Amino acid sequence: MRRLFWNTLTQWKHATRRKPLLLQGARQVGKTWILKHFGETEFKHCILLDFAENRELNGFFVPNLKPDRILTDLGLYLGMDINLADTLLIFDEIQLCPEALTALKYFYEKYPDAYICASGSLLGIGLSEQNFPVGKVQREWLLPMSFFEFIDALGEEALRKALQSAAQTRTAISQPIHQKAFGLFREYLVCGGLPEVVQTYIGLRETRVAAFQAARALQKDLIESYLDDVAKHSGKLKAVRIASVFRTIPEQLARETTGIRKFIFKDVLHGKSTYDELEAPIEWLSQAGLIRRVPICRTVRQPLAAYVEKNAFMLYLFDVGILGAMLNLDSSVLYQYDFGQFKGFLAENTVLNELLCGGVDPVYTWREGASEVEFLVSHHGSPVPLEVKAGVNTKAKSMRVFRQKYSPELAILLTAQGANQQDNGLLHAPLYLASCIFN
Repeated sequence: MRRLFWNTLTQWKHATRRKPLLLQGARQVGKTWILKHFGETEFKHCILLDFAENRELNGFFVPNLKPDRILTDLGLYLGMDINLADTLLIFDEIQLCPEALTALKYFYEKYPDAYICASGSLLGIGLSEQNFPVGKVQREWLLPMSFFEFIDALGEEALRKALQSAAQTRTAISQPIHQKAFGLFREYLVCGGLPEVVQTYIGLRETRVAAFQAARALQKDLIESYLDDVAKHSGKLKAVRIASVFRTIPEQLARETTGIRKFIFKDVLHGKSTYDELEAPIEWLSQAGLIRRVPICRTVRQPLAAYVEKNAFMLYLFDVGILGAMLNLDSSVLYQYDFGQFKGFLAENTVLNELLCGGVDPVYTWREGASEVEFLVSHHGSPVPLEVKAGVNTKAKSMRVFRQKYSPELAILLTAQGANQQDNGLLHAPLYLASCIFN
């Protein structure tokens, strides 16, 4: 499956001097697959050292962290000479060997032209700061597949290119093309962007009901594996708190339909009702890549980060398919796009993930009095509000309030309509263009 992150890997490979590339991301987003496929495609040799599969590998980093010795011992172990000039060396699940993580610093200093990658799902959790080779690695995040990556996997590359072109040139999308694109977008709402789920769905897509059921069953299994990770890596007491926060996020997003638009601390844990008591579990989930925190701005001044409260924010899930599965939303109902008020927060979570896939980060939300706009970003130093409408309703009262008060050069209204046009500083665009709206 085509991943946009391939471009990042290619740029890294062709850099005149390159640091070891450290790839982070939630489990099952495809980190190992893309590094291995890149190595097999772009290099004469690819060596994958999986610290989860083979715990004996930790022993190579016990005597010392000298790169020459490590390479010599690895060569003897593997029965081959390791030539760093034509080999991609991958340290997979490197968080299980903190010494290997530290060793990246010495590899960079000794072999600045080497091709070395590392990946980890829970980097930063349970590791001390001294293990991180600060300034000696290129840190990157791999996110779940975006909508455009999803339709590429379905064989709709020509459609993807046409939609990207329409977004860049601000040209209208014809109704038949919009209907096709939005139909695929509805499929994406069910599947989300986890590669294994997408691959399973594609294999059964000719029988859509069976495909949806298989995708949902796999999502349920993945949710349990995430909770198992919590229990395994955080300790018994912390695990209960982290799991409680994780489980309550979908419920709180659904509760937004009642008018409450911020993460509520009360009743998440029995007897705990303040941010200070929940800060650690929220940070754990954030570092694991399972949630996204969106701070609330109550005024719009640059820099936006200076005008947020640490205990006022929204929490979203990292994948819309996992969100639907945790809420037990019926796949066929999701696909039919006929689930009433719940469309709002599902579209909202999807747009956030699409913005992040498009390189838009950080993302805020705005709220003053009774007015609120789902997302607020800084683009070329100017604030840009984005209002999300899951349906075809384009009456955006809060957007009018925002524009009257702050006069942004650009404002964006994302809806289920196919319009893609800019009128007096307000861009109307379909939801599925969110990842490339700023490109």
